[in-house]
Amino acid sequence: MSSLAENIQSIDQALGQPSLSIGLMLIQGWEKPVDYALYEICHHNIGVITSVTLEIGTAVLIERNENHIIPLIVHQAVPKENLPDGYNRYRLISVDPDTDFETLIPELSQRTFAINNKQLYHVRFARFKTEIPTRVDAKTFGSPELYTMKTINISKSGFLLASPPGFRVPFNEATLLELTVHVEDEEPICFLGKVIRCEFDFEKKMKRYGVNICEITTEMRERYDSFIEDAEHRKNRQIFRLLNIPMPV
Repeated sequence: MSSLAENIQSIDQALGQPSLSIGLMLIQGWEKPVDYALYEICHHNIGVITSVTLEIGTAVLIERNENHIIPLIVHQAVPKENLPDGYNRYRLISVDPDTDFETLIPELSQRTFAINNKQLYHVRFARFKTEIPTRVDAKTFGSPELYTMKTINISKSGFLLASPPGFRVPFNEATLLELTVHVEDEEPICFLGKVIRCEFDFEKKMKRYGVNICEITTEMRERYDSFIEDAEHRKNRQIFRLLNIPMPV
């Protein structure tokens, strides 16, 4: 059995589901490849689950094949909620400006992952906090009543929204919404979304809504993806400043 197959089998047993990886993870001076599973992905960043401890700033290589090697740096340790004992989460950023992890996994565009009809361990699009919240107008499908909310974080699959103070926004889980995202200096981006999570924050007297995109035109999708990629680029600049290394161009 190859090293990659052995690593995948080991972490699959720990997670209880088949997992997804994109090649051997190698660290200089280590005898064996690092066992890992993807849980998060975007253009230049990945999130991984692994049984080893990685230090911030560690240089890592993902070897797709002998002609395709992706250099990365560990930039964040992520809280361990809902992980098996002995496993950790980390985020890594590519130092190759030509990297596009999303193109390495075509299944991302359909949001389906299966091997031999078995569901894979969940892989999500990376979420980016909006330091300056973006206004999103939402209403139930066909309703004239509009509710204005603000983004907390955004991703290519949807976003987390904060309601105004008070609990008058009436949306529940599975509510279908008409959404209008007000992008700075551009025409709004409009599409349909569905509430997948509703949280009450009694201290702040507000609700938070997790919303997934469920229907969007090609033009609006291109504009929305560009909006997310701009957010990722801003985040990447912050990461490289914290790592104290030049941002690749």
